[in-house]
Amino acid sequence: MKRNISLIYIHTFLSTFILYYICDTLFYIERGLTSSNYISFVSIAFLIKLIFEIPFGIIADKYNKKIILIISNLLFITSTVIFIYSHNYFTFLIAIIINAINNSLSSGIVNSILYDSTKDKRNFNKTLFYNSFFYNISYMFAMMIGGYIGQKLGLVYTYYFTLIPFALDFIILLTIKINTKQKNKNSSTNVLILKNGIKEIQNNSYISKLMIKSAIIFSGIKLIEESHPEYSANIGISVFIIGIYTSLILVFCIIGSYIGSKINKNKYDIILTINPIIVGICILLIGLLNNYFGIIFILLIYIFSESFDNIMKSQLHNSISSDSRVTVESINQFILGIFGVIFSILMSILLKFINLNVMYMFIGSTIILFGMVSILKSKYVNNKVNVLK
Repeated sequence: MKRNISLIYIHTFLSTFILYYICDTLFYIERGLTSSNYISFVSIAFLIKLIFEIPFGIIADKYNKKIILIISNLLFITSTVIFIYSHNYFTFLIAIIINAINNSLSSGIVNSILYDSTKDKRNFNKTLFYNSFFYNISYMFAMMIGGYIGQKLGLVYTYYFTLIPFALDFIILLTIKINTKQKNKNSSTNVLILKNGIKEIQNNSYISKLMIKSAIIFSGIKLIEESHPEYSANIGISVFIIGIYTSLILVFCIIGSYIGSKINKNKYDIILTINPIIVGICILLIGLLNNYFGIIFILLIYIFSESFDNIMKSQLHNSISSDSRVTVESINQFILGIFGVIFSILMSILLKFINLNVMYMFIGSTIILFGMVSILKSKYVNNKVNVLK
């Protein structure tokens, strides 16, 4: 199944080559939207994730994953075309909703196919790294090329040119071979698939705790990603420099994922315990420093978060069955969505009273506190077990 893995890598590269991500906010403003309008899109996207993530995961586990990826591709193309011809809030909103549905529909499918296509499951974390590598390289090139096209030809052309890689990706998806013998299709109902996925999580407290830990980390990081350009502008960094260090973030993502793929299995627990605390410390320091040195810690976040993510997903897929693989990933994304909504609403309220750097200190402290509580709770449980023995 090496051919399948290679095709998925190509799919990841092409489906991440979204040129307009570098200037979508500017495009909204150019078409008459306000900053408040754009922020509302983020909340709506999170809500769409909460509504559709799990149902779509069940569908992916029950039916042909290849067909679902093709539908997802068509939804993205549709949303991009709507973006091109949008000139008011409601048409932009339609495009945002379609794209959010597309993201929920395809969530977890790539990892599922990669896992099933990997002969030696012990090497799955390396497979995840290579997929992450193509994702980050594509994103980095897309930002650089998109910025050039947007400046030279106009922002709308970043949307036009984005259609090219997705048209190519459509052809790639058609060549992927998936085992059409779907046992869930005839033997299981949607409810049974969901119950099986929930049961697998309930029966594995280790995985459920990892999901919550991951959700807290990455919902916090998501807020950093949305707001760090404003943080940088507040401390006097130019738009050009912001573009450069944003590209460097993806390099640090690759480094972090690579480190995760090289960690020995007997050290997984150490990384999964320590890295969240280090991420929290980095975010806290960004807020405390509130100067150029804070950018260093924005970059460092991704070494620890991506190595955590690589190992966490390896542990997740090694602990669940193929029957509910995508459903379990969807539940994981659903949990992330819950914390994302909570964090984003809390941040929007607090920012009316405090500065952005203080908000970073709050996020960092929250992640550190959760990490420390997890360690203390784990030690308490282990001591209790030893006493009972």
